[in-house]
Amino acid sequence: MTADARPLKARLAAMPTAERERLLLDVVTECTAAVLGHPDTRDLEPDMEFAEAGVDSIAAVEIRTRISARLGAPVPRDRLNAAPTFAEAARVLQDLFPGPQDRTP
Repeated sequence: MTADARPLKARLAAMPTAERERLLLDVVTECTAAVLGHPDTRDLEPDMEFAEAGVDSIAAVEIRTRISARLGAPVPRDRLNAAPTFAEAARVLQDLFPGPQDRTP
């Protein structure tokens, strides 16, 4: 099995922090763009708030569902909803899916 064929959750577990953060931000913005009907993520800046992008409570549920599907694991609603910006949502996901340097021996 090649590295690209592994589930995203498994790939995240082996990534360095900066790479994992970048990938998780991409996941958050790509899922948000898809739910909002944007053709790409160009208009979704990392520090933009979900509400500013036009995300309502129904869209937030769909975004979380898509993120969970992409990651191959459930994402707790309360944790993701507590993040007001895309970058903060990516940081929440980093906490949920730690890399090798984040684990205690």
